[in-house]
Amino acid sequence: MARTSWHPAFAQAIENELDDSKNALTFETEHQLNTEPLRIDVLIIKKKRNVVIKKNIGQIFRGFNIIEYKRPDDHVTVEMYHKTQCYSRLYASLNKVNINEMSVTLSVAQIPRKLLAFLKKQYTVKNVQKGIYYVEGDTSPTQILVSAELPEDENVWLTSLRKDLTEEQIRRVLAATEGREKVDAYIHTIIEANAETIGELFMRKKEGVIISEKLDGYFRERYAPLIAEGKAIGVAEGRAEEKIEARRNMLLAFLRGRFGKVSKNIEKAINQMNDPIALESLASRTGNCKTLEEFVAEL
Repeated sequence: MARTSWHPAFAQAIENELDDSKNALTFETEHQLNTEPLRIDVLIIKKKRNVVIKKNIGQIFRGFNIIEYKRPDDHVTVEMYHKTQCYSRLYASLNKVNINEMSVTLSVAQIPRKLLAFLKKQYTVKNVQKGIYYVEGDTSPTQILVSAELPEDENVWLTSLRKDLTEEQIRRVLAATEGREKVDAYIHTIIEANAETIGELFMRKKEGVIISEKLDGYFRERYAPLIAEGKAIGVAEGRAEEKIEARRNMLLAFLRGRFGKVSKNIEKAINQMNDPIALESLASRTGNCKTLEEFVAEL
């Protein structure tokens, strides 16, 4: 199965978490460090001067903030920590930013016990809030966010960015996305990573499982092919051709949900594909494509 694209979803999750301070923050992804083709796969958040961020994950923010995200399955190492610190120093050097105006955030899924044990020998590590660990004594103010420990009621976007959501958690996070604009990559990742549970949820609707009318309409409008007749990826059964057709429909649904209308030529090209792995790979990459033309280049 193709690897799930977590980074675009994380960028949208962070932006939505900090929605109350959106007028004071500027978000940059995959920052190009200089005129050469050198990019870092981290989120840069710039904060206006003299603005205090009240949100728990942003209280450490300075004028310039480097955020490194690790996928749920990543093993977080000391080397990863050092690399993120190097990003902040390199960014400060190339952009002539005072290093004291930088903060560093490492976002991980589970508590990195070995890393914290190492850091405690070098610096002062404080668990200042649930899921938030400050590292004091390094070059820049640093925090480690552990999404498994963050409070769900305060950090629904980050705590839901995982592969083992329950039905109730799926209802909750998808209901939170309604009415918001920058959630396409986030929704794509949540659905892809939890396809089996989502498929089961809609299959059981016939058994009396209650799904809100608003949420049901949202799914049927944007992702109906993924759940049609209970054939979500991970629970679909039957002949191989049916599974391939389900993947084609899923890919087309993601494209329509992200870009709107899809041309007949693109639809024809996708319907002619018979490789389920290739179809899943294309579906996972839609979240990274900024335009439909960029997706077409992947075909």
